[in-house]
Amino acid sequence: MPWRRTWVCPHCFRSISRTRIAYVCVSGAAACADDRGLASAAPRAGSAVCGTCGRTTTRLRCTACAGRLPEGYLRTPGKLVALAGPVSSGKSTYIGVLVHELLHRLGAELDAALLPCDDDTMADYHERYERHLYEEQHTVPKTAEHDAGRPLVHRLSRTRRGRFGRARKRVLTLVFLDTAGEHFTSRDRIETQLRYFAAADAVVVLVDPQDLPGAPVKNGDGVPGRSGEVLARVLGHLGGGRKVTVPVAVALTKADLLWPHLPGNSPLHSTRRPGPVFDADDRAAVHAELQALLRRWQEHQLDARLDQFCTDYQLFALSTLGTAPRHGGGLGLGGIVRPHRVEDPLMWLLHRFGALDRGRG
Repeated sequence: MPWRRTWVCPHCFRSISRTRIAYVCVSGAAACADDRGLASAAPRAGSAVCGTCGRTTTRLRCTACAGRLPEGYLRTPGKLVALAGPVSSGKSTYIGVLVHELLHRLGAELDAALLPCDDDTMADYHERYERHLYEEQHTVPKTAEHDAGRPLVHRLSRTRRGRFGRARKRVLTLVFLDTAGEHFTSRDRIETQLRYFAAADAVVVLVDPQDLPGAPVKNGDGVPGRSGEVLARVLGHLGGGRKVTVPVAVALTKADLLWPHLPGNSPLHSTRRPGPVFDADDRAAVHAELQALLRRWQEHQLDARLDQFCTDYQLFALSTLGTAPRHGGGLGLGGIVRPHRVEDPLMWLLHRFGALDRGRG
């Protein structure tokens, strides 16, 4: 594979060349931080020796933000997937549940490996998401503007066998920038958000059905029109005035609120067929059902906007918790997270990037 000239840092989303990439000592000692030997070593060498302590390291960092680059990132950066959605869409809960599912269920089902970028990503995920959901059995606290932390960077890799038995490795770089959604007061954060979407090879946009005035659900935290505004802003960032060419997955969250209003044979009640296979029939049925629902709710503008400004998009419906949380934020269903179709947008993207087998249809 030819050596690239530039990469996108998955932490600050700047375009960086090899001159903006440096080794970092595995010791973590302050005395080694500015070691000249590490700073001048060629990234393509694969390793370097710290002139201060003499230890060998393979760890690389972006000198623009000091963020550590994932192992193997320079050789196989993968497709960068971004996430967007208003505060009420449950973005933080979605991150917490999706990563947990990939680590504990989906990874084995897909024969795929999910690896955090570094120890910071592991610690941040546990403290900001996993602890609340799976230990305290409570919803993830809303992200306040001043609480927005480092992006969570994970690498999802899967080896697919081709027609002639050739092994092909496919990688998605999942970068979750959990911000307070539409509330940005810092110019630096606005610029970071713009770089985030500009660097994306695909994007998942979460929509709160309570934001859709025509949807037959109780209006709680949703604000009419807010999800549509965030979607329009994301499409504007992605397209820059032109048609968006990267895949866009638009997912209605809190599908459990919709279930009582749907017929028993609605595809939104069904579950995905297990396995590392893309089921085209199921995907088409869910997409068509959501298009019909948007028309029934007189929300055709949402689908029309996607059709007009996107070359490749799909509609999804998912429930991250399986039921609405109790008053005060405690989880329902005995305090157990029971997600429904949270992986569907990711499965579609894996298919779009050639990492899944194709099922019937």
